[in-house]
Amino acid sequence: MRVKKIMQVLERYFLKKLALVNGGLYKKLYPKYLRNIGINIPEDYYRGGYGFIDPSAYFDGNNYSLISIGRNTTISMQTVFLTHDYSIAKGLKTIGIEKKARFLRPVKVGENCFIGARSFLLPGTEIGNNVIVGAGSVVRGKVPDNVIVSGNPAVVICSIEEWARKHEEKQDYFEE
Repeated sequence: MRVKKIMQVLERYFLKKLALVNGGLYKKLYPKYLRNIGINIPEDYYRGGYGFIDPSAYFDGNNYSLISIGRNTTISMQTVFLTHDYSIAKGLKTIGIEKKARFLRPVKVGENCFIGARSFLLPGTEIGNNVIVGAGSVVRGKVPDNVIVSGNPAVVICSIEEWARKHEEKQDYFEE
C-alpha cells in the first residue's frame, strides 16, 4: 500500500510539472490520473473542450471515491475539496465524550461549472450543473443548477442567465 501511495505522489508531482511545459498533454493526462486514484470523473471529461483542473487544486485523500466532478468543469487554482471533518471529535470532547470521530460526506460538482480560485467545497456539498462559484467562497450543502454563488458561506447571487445577459449587453468581454 505504501509503494502505491508513493507512486501516486510521484505521478502527481510529475503531472504538475508537466502543466508548466505542456498544458495540452497535462489536460489529457490529469483527469486519467484522478480517475486512477478514485475520483469520479467521466472518461469524456473534456467533451466540448471547456474543462480544466488546475494542478494546485487539493483533493482530500481520506476517500477519493467521495469526490465527483462533471464534464467541462473548470477547477481554479488552490480550490479545496474536503470530504472529512475531524472537528466533531473536538465538539464531543467539550461535552465529555472522548472519541476519535470524524464526519465523512461526498463532494459532487455537476457539469459545465466554474469553481473560482481558493474556494472551499465542504463535506456534503452538491453543486448542480452550470454553476459559477465565486473566488474564495466556502460552499456547503446543495447548490441548484444555473446559478452563481459567492461568499462565506456561499449564497446565490443571481441566475446564470441574468449574469450572461448583463455581460452580453455591456459587451465587456473579449473573444479568444
